[in-house]
Amino acid sequence: MDTLKEGLFMPRVVTDADAAEMQKLLEICNTYENLHIRYSPRDVGTLSDLPDFLYYEQGQLVGRLMLDSFDPKEKELLGMVHPDYRRKGIFSTLLAAARETCAVHGVQRLVFVVERDSPSGQGFVASVGAQYDFSEYEMVLDTFHDRMTFDERLNYRKANDNDLDLLVSIMMDSFGDPEESVRPRVEWLLRDTHARLYVATFGEASLGCKEPVGCLRLDESKDGIGIYGFGVRPEYRGRGYGRQMLEETIRELRQHSQKQITLEVDTDNENAFGLYRSVGFTTRTTYDYYNLEIA
Repeated sequence: MDTLKEGLFMPRVVTDADAAEMQKLLEICNTYENLHIRYSPRDVGTLSDLPDFLYYEQGQLVGRLMLDSFDPKEKELLGMVHPDYRRKGIFSTLLAAARETCAVHGVQRLVFVVERDSPSGQGFVASVGAQYDFSEYEMVLDTFHDRMTFDERLNYRKANDNDLDLLVSIMMDSFGDPEESVRPRVEWLLRDTHARLYVATFGEASLGCKEPVGCLRLDESKDGIGIYGFGVRPEYRGRGYGRQMLEETIRELRQHSQKQITLEVDTDNENAFGLYRSVGFTTRTTYDYYNLEIA
């Protein structure tokens, strides 16, 4: 006789049934507080380095916590608890298990990603002493404003394995991150079946050189397409190349799909925010980031 799941489970392999339960819980939590909780689905049947943290009551999935990041020393944390089962210590149980697991794997910091309009999420990060770091707007494409202006010297294409060093160079210059964190991230993304990397170079045909300009990444799910890691090297900013890359990306996407297109931008990055608004993106929600050091 099968027994109902009860309490904490930490699977490293997600089944079809697990994925369906996670999606149902996400929809319930989003509807309850009118949120847009980030959700990174696990590949069914694929072994993960770190487990999902799941909590059941009488066979029903009522809590979930997952860790997601390319950085082995820092993990973004996404968590949710069914509204009918809150204030019972479920998320505290999930977090305690995650902290213990992370400590064993050498993770030094957890990053909570919390919607600003989520009273439950904001209350929890305050209760555990997490420290505020920065905020991002999530923006969604409304009416696309395509100026159709471009510089023919800019070569924009999908990246491949041979572009590893090129991508690393662009990301280091664009975001100021060190090579030891950028290189493994790019190597992982080039292998990720859900991600598509694009790279822009300048002057290949006309000047006989190949100057790195910018890059971006597309992540597609059944519900939409996200634009991430969109960076332009400082010396090429302000020339319209970022807009050219963004417009070309959207035109290509719209030829094959009508899925919702989203992106995220730091709330302090006024130039990028202005660019995205001029292209047709509108703000949907704001995510606040909080850090919690693992003792």
